[in-house]
Amino acid sequence: MSHEEDALSALQLLAAMYPLDGELVLGDSAAAALAACEAGDEPVLSSPLELVVRIPIDDDAGPDVTRRVELTVSLLLDAPVKISVRQPPFLSRGAYADLAAALPIAPEHESASDTVMTAIETVRATASTLAVTEEPADPVPDVVVDDGALERVWFWFPSLSTREKRRDLVEYAATYRLTGFVLAGKPGLLCLEGGGKAVDRYMAAIKSESWGDIPSYQKKLVSSLPELTAQVTERLRRALLSSERKFKVMSEITHLIPQHGQYNHRGDMGEVKRLMEEWGVGDDFGAAVMNTS
Repeated sequence: MSHEEDALSALQLLAAMYPLDGELVLGDSAAAALAACEAGDEPVLSSPLELVVRIPIDDDAGPDVTRRVELTVSLLLDAPVKISVRQPPFLSRGAYADLAAALPIAPEHESASDTVMTAIETVRATASTLAVTEEPADPVPDVVVDDGALERVWFWFPSLSTREKRRDLVEYAATYRLTGFVLAGKPGLLCLEGGGKAVDRYMAAIKSESWGDIPSYQKKLVSSLPELTAQVTERLRRALLSSERKFKVMSEITHLIPQHGQYNHRGDMGEVKRLMEEWGVGDDFGAAVMNTS
Protein backbone atom coordinates (compact mmCIF):
# COMPACT_ATOMS: atom_id res chain seq x y z
CA MET A 1 0.00 0.00 0.00
CA SER A 2 1.35 3.43 -0.94
CA HIS A 3 1.71 6.26 1.61
CA GLU A 4 -1.20 8.06 -0.08
CA GLU A 5 -3.50 5.03 0.19
CA ASP A 6 -2.36 4.48 3.77
CA ALA A 7 -3.13 8.11 4.67
CA LEU A 8 -6.60 7.95 3.09
CA SER A 9 -7.38 4.69 4.87
CA ALA A 10 -6.43 6.20 8.24
CA LEU A 11 -8.49 9.34 7.53
CA GLN A 12 -11.59 7.30 6.66
CA LEU A 13 -11.15 5.14 9.77
CA LEU A 14 -10.96 8.18 12.06
CA ALA A 15 -13.99 9.78 10.39
CA ALA A 16 -15.98 6.59 11.04
CA MET A 17 -14.79 6.35 14.66
CA TYR A 18 -15.45 10.01 15.51
CA PRO A 19 -18.63 11.03 13.64
CA LEU A 20 -20.02 13.46 16.24
CA ASP A 21 -19.70 17.21 15.88
CA GLY A 22 -16.47 18.50 17.41
CA GLU A 23 -14.80 15.09 17.81
CA LEU A 24 -12.71 15.41 14.65
CA VAL A 25 -11.37 18.74 13.35
CA LEU A 26 -10.22 18.48 9.75
CA GLY A 27 -7.78 20.75 7.98
CA ASP A 28 -8.68 21.89 4.47
CA SER A 29 -6.78 19.12 2.67
CA ALA A 30 -8.23 16.39 4.90
CA ALA A 31 -11.77 17.75 4.54
CA ALA A 32 -11.47 17.89 0.75
CA ALA A 33 -10.04 14.36 0.55
CA LEU A 34 -12.77 12.92 2.78
CA ALA A 35 -15.50 14.69 0.80
CA ALA A 36 -14.10 13.25 -2.44
CA CYS A 37 -14.02 9.74 -0.99
CA GLU A 38 -17.61 10.02 0.26
CA ALA A 39 -18.70 11.22 -3.19
CA GLY A 40 -17.00 8.26 -4.84
CA ASP A 41 -14.40 10.45 -6.52
CA GLU A 42 -10.63 10.05 -6.62
CA PRO A 43 -9.19 12.63 -4.17
CA VAL A 44 -6.42 14.90 -5.43
CA LEU A 45 -3.69 14.78 -2.78
CA SER A 46 -1.10 17.54 -2.92
CA SER A 47 -0.40 18.24 0.77
CA PRO A 48 -0.48 16.30 4.07
CA LEU A 49 -3.87 15.48 5.58
CA GLU A 50 -3.92 17.52 8.79
CA LEU A 51 -6.50 16.84 11.51
CA VAL A 52 -7.12 16.95 15.24
CA VAL A 53 -8.73 14.07 17.16
CA ARG A 54 -10.46 15.21 20.38
CA ILE A 55 -10.21 12.07 22.52
CA PRO A 56 -12.60 11.75 25.50
CA ILE A 57 -10.97 10.31 28.61
CA ASP A 58 -14.07 10.17 30.87
CA ASP A 59 -16.04 7.29 29.38
CA ASP A 60 -18.64 7.28 32.17
CA ALA A 61 -19.15 11.05 32.40
CA GLY A 62 -21.97 12.98 30.78
CA PRO A 63 -21.35 14.77 27.49
CA ASP A 64 -21.25 18.18 29.14
CA VAL A 65 -18.40 17.34 31.52
CA THR A 66 -16.30 15.03 29.36
CA ARG A 67 -12.63 15.97 29.40
CA ARG A 68 -10.80 15.58 26.13
CA VAL A 69 -7.21 15.40 24.96
CA GLU A 70 -6.44 16.74 21.49
CA LEU A 71 -4.17 14.67 19.28
CA THR A 72 -2.72 16.47 16.25
CA VAL A 73 -2.26 14.06 13.34
CA SER A 74 -0.45 14.75 10.09
CA LEU A 75 -0.97 11.99 7.55
CA LEU A 76 1.99 12.51 5.24
CA LEU A 77 1.87 11.46 1.61
CA ASP A 78 5.52 10.46 1.32
CA ALA A 79 6.51 9.48 4.87
CA PRO A 80 5.09 7.87 8.04
CA VAL A 81 2.39 9.63 10.05
CA LYS A 82 3.39 12.44 12.47
CA ILE A 83 1.52 12.68 15.79
CA SER A 84 1.73 15.12 18.69
CA VAL A 85 -0.47 15.77 21.71
CA ARG A 86 -1.66 19.17 22.89
CA GLN A 87 -1.63 20.16 26.55
CA PRO A 88 -5.16 19.81 27.97
CA PRO A 89 -6.31 22.42 30.51
CA PHE A 90 -6.73 19.82 33.27
CA LEU A 91 -3.06 18.75 33.26
CA SER A 92 -0.10 20.69 34.61
CA ARG A 93 2.93 21.25 32.39
CA GLY A 94 4.77 18.49 34.23
CA ALA A 95 1.92 16.02 33.72
CA TYR A 96 1.66 17.10 30.10
CA ALA A 97 5.37 16.35 29.64
CA ASP A 98 4.71 12.83 30.95
CA LEU A 99 1.77 12.47 28.57
CA ALA A 100 3.81 13.62 25.57
CA ALA A 101 6.65 11.26 26.53
CA ALA A 102 4.19 8.34 26.60
CA LEU A 103 3.44 8.66 22.88
CA PRO A 104 4.78 5.45 21.35
CA ILE A 105 7.34 5.40 18.56
CA ALA A 106 5.76 3.73 15.55
CA PRO A 107 7.49 0.56 14.35
CA GLU A 108 8.94 0.76 10.88
CA HIS A 109 6.47 -0.14 8.12
CA GLU A 110 3.46 0.00 10.48
CA SER A 111 0.31 1.33 8.82
CA ALA A 112 -0.87 4.85 9.61
CA SER A 113 -4.16 3.43 10.95
CA ASP A 114 -2.33 1.17 13.42
CA THR A 115 0.00 3.98 14.48
CA VAL A 116 -2.88 6.39 15.12
CA MET A 117 -4.99 3.79 16.97
CA THR A 118 -2.07 2.87 19.24
CA ALA A 119 -1.46 6.56 19.96
CA ILE A 120 -5.14 7.16 20.77
CA GLU A 121 -5.32 4.25 23.22
CA THR A 122 -2.03 5.23 24.86
CA VAL A 123 -3.06 8.87 25.24
CA ARG A 124 -6.50 7.96 26.61
CA ALA A 125 -5.09 5.60 29.24
CA THR A 126 -2.17 7.82 30.24
CA ALA A 127 -4.21 11.04 30.40
CA SER A 128 -6.89 9.33 32.49
CA THR A 129 -4.29 8.17 35.02
CA LEU A 130 -2.55 11.55 35.15
CA ALA A 131 -5.85 13.40 35.54
CA VAL A 132 -6.79 11.34 38.60
CA THR A 133 -3.49 12.14 40.33
CA GLU A 134 -3.99 15.87 39.68
CA GLU A 135 -7.64 16.23 40.70
CA PRO A 136 -8.04 18.93 43.40
CA ALA A 137 -9.76 18.14 46.69
CA ASP A 138 -12.46 20.74 45.98
CA PRO A 139 -13.87 21.67 42.58
CA VAL A 140 -12.18 24.69 41.07
CA PRO A 141 -14.55 27.04 39.24
CA ASP A 142 -13.88 27.71 35.59
CA VAL A 143 -11.89 30.87 34.98
CA VAL A 144 -13.07 33.01 32.09
CA VAL A 145 -10.03 34.25 30.19
CA ASP A 146 -10.24 37.39 28.06
CA ASP A 147 -8.39 36.48 24.87
CA GLY A 148 -9.09 39.85 23.26
CA ALA A 149 -10.38 40.59 19.78
CA LEU A 150 -9.72 38.08 17.00
CA GLU A 151 -6.53 38.89 15.07
CA ARG A 152 -4.04 37.40 12.65
CA VAL A 153 -0.45 38.18 13.69
CA TRP A 154 2.74 37.54 11.73
CA PHE A 155 6.21 37.18 13.28
CA TRP A 156 9.45 37.12 11.27
CA PHE A 157 12.65 35.28 12.25
CA PRO A 158 15.86 35.98 10.32
CA SER A 159 16.63 32.34 11.18
CA LEU A 160 14.58 29.56 12.78
CA SER A 161 16.00 26.05 12.90
CA THR A 162 16.17 24.67 16.46
CA ARG A 163 13.85 21.65 16.44
CA GLU A 164 12.83 21.88 20.11
CA LYS A 165 11.87 25.54 19.85
CA ARG A 166 9.92 24.90 16.66
CA ARG A 167 8.02 22.15 18.45
CA ASP A 168 7.24 24.49 21.35
CA LEU A 169 5.91 27.13 18.96
CA VAL A 170 3.36 24.56 17.76
CA GLU A 171 2.52 22.88 21.07
CA TYR A 172 2.16 26.05 23.18
CA ALA A 173 -0.51 27.36 20.79
CA ALA A 174 -3.24 25.00 22.02
CA THR A 175 -3.02 26.37 25.57
CA TYR A 176 -3.82 29.85 24.24
CA ARG A 177 -6.49 28.69 21.75
CA LEU A 178 -4.39 29.79 18.78
CA THR A 179 -4.13 28.32 15.29
CA GLY A 180 -1.79 29.02 12.38
CA PHE A 181 1.58 27.72 11.27
CA VAL A 182 5.35 27.70 11.81
CA LEU A 183 7.77 27.79 8.88
CA ALA A 184 11.39 27.08 9.78
CA GLY A 185 14.39 28.17 7.76
CA LYS A 186 16.27 31.31 6.91
CA PRO A 187 14.10 33.32 7.23
CA GLY A 188 11.48 31.69 9.48
CA LEU A 189 7.85 32.67 9.81
CA LEU A 190 5.17 32.34 12.50
CA CYS A 191 1.52 33.11 11.75
CA LEU A 192 -1.06 33.05 14.56
CA GLU A 193 -4.84 33.42 14.55
CA GLY A 194 -6.73 33.97 17.79
CA GLY A 195 -7.36 36.57 20.45
CA GLY A 196 -4.85 39.41 20.37
CA LYS A 197 -4.29 39.21 24.13
CA ALA A 198 -3.83 35.45 23.85
CA VAL A 199 -1.16 35.99 21.18
CA ASP A 200 0.70 38.33 23.54
CA ARG A 201 0.48 35.83 26.42
CA TYR A 202 1.64 33.03 24.12
CA MET A 203 4.71 34.99 23.01
CA ALA A 204 5.48 35.93 26.62
CA ALA A 205 5.38 32.23 27.58
CA ILE A 206 7.54 31.26 24.60
CA LYS A 207 10.17 33.86 25.53
CA SER A 208 10.21 33.04 29.25
CA GLU A 209 9.88 29.24 29.05
CA SER A 210 10.89 27.89 25.65
CA TRP A 211 13.65 30.47 25.26
CA GLY A 212 14.58 30.34 28.95
CA ASP A 213 18.04 29.00 28.15
CA ILE A 214 18.87 32.27 26.39
CA PRO A 215 20.17 35.20 28.55
CA SER A 216 17.36 37.52 29.67
CA TYR A 217 19.14 40.59 28.26
CA GLN A 218 19.34 38.94 24.87
CA LYS A 219 16.08 37.11 24.13
CA LYS A 220 17.17 35.94 20.72
CA LEU A 221 16.53 32.84 18.71
CA VAL A 222 19.71 30.86 18.16
CA SER A 223 20.00 29.13 14.80
CA SER A 224 21.92 25.99 13.97
CA LEU A 225 24.89 28.21 13.12
CA PRO A 226 26.48 29.01 16.53
CA GLU A 227 27.75 32.42 15.44
CA LEU A 228 24.35 33.58 14.16
CA THR A 229 21.75 35.16 16.46
CA ALA A 230 18.75 37.18 15.33
CA GLN A 231 15.83 39.03 16.90
CA VAL A 232 12.26 37.94 16.22
CA THR A 233 9.99 40.81 15.16
CA GLU A 234 6.24 41.26 14.83
CA ARG A 235 5.57 42.25 11.22
CA LEU A 236 1.79 42.53 10.92
CA ARG A 237 -1.28 42.44 13.17
CA ARG A 238 -4.67 42.47 11.46
CA ALA A 239 -8.15 42.41 13.01
CA LEU A 240 -10.34 39.54 11.78
CA LEU A 241 -13.96 38.54 11.65
CA SER A 242 -14.69 34.94 12.65
CA SER A 243 -15.53 34.18 9.02
CA GLU A 244 -12.08 35.40 7.92
CA ARG A 245 -10.18 32.88 10.01
CA LYS A 246 -8.18 30.57 7.71
CA PHE A 247 -6.47 28.05 10.00
CA LYS A 248 -8.25 25.35 12.00
CA VAL A 249 -5.15 23.89 13.66
CA MET A 250 -1.59 24.89 14.56
CA SER A 251 1.08 23.04 12.59
CA GLU A 252 4.57 23.24 11.15
CA ILE A 253 4.66 23.53 7.35
CA THR A 254 8.42 23.41 6.72
CA HIS A 255 8.14 20.03 5.01
CA LEU A 256 5.82 21.55 2.39
CA ILE A 257 8.44 24.01 1.11
CA PRO A 258 11.48 23.06 -1.03
CA GLN A 259 14.74 24.01 0.72
CA HIS A 260 18.06 25.10 -0.79
CA GLY A 261 21.32 26.82 0.20
CA GLN A 262 24.57 25.54 1.71
CA TYR A 263 22.80 24.18 4.79
CA ASN A 264 19.54 23.36 2.98
CA HIS A 265 17.73 25.85 5.23
CA ARG A 266 16.56 28.53 2.81
CA GLY A 267 12.96 28.03 1.79
CA ASP A 268 11.71 28.74 -1.72
CA MET A 269 9.86 32.01 -1.03
CA GLY A 270 8.09 31.77 -4.37
CA GLU A 271 6.57 28.47 -3.24
CA VAL A 272 5.72 29.98 0.16
CA LYS A 273 3.95 32.87 -1.59
CA ARG A 274 2.00 30.44 -3.78
CA LEU A 275 0.94 28.43 -0.74
CA MET A 276 -0.13 31.56 1.16
CA GLU A 277 -2.26 32.66 -1.78
CA GLU A 278 -3.81 29.19 -1.97
CA TRP A 279 -4.71 29.43 1.72
CA GLY A 280 -6.22 32.90 1.32
CA VAL A 281 -3.58 34.86 3.26
CA GLY A 282 -1.48 36.03 0.32
CA ASP A 283 -2.11 39.74 0.92
CA ASP A 284 -1.07 39.45 4.56
CA PHE A 285 2.03 37.48 3.59
CA GLY A 286 2.97 40.15 1.06
CA ALA A 287 2.56 42.93 3.62
CA ALA A 288 4.40 41.06 6.37
CA VAL A 289 7.26 39.51 4.44
CA MET A 290 7.46 40.85 0.90
CA ASN A 291 6.92 44.51 1.91
CA THR A 292 3.88 44.90 -0.33
CA SER A 293 0.44 46.22 0.56
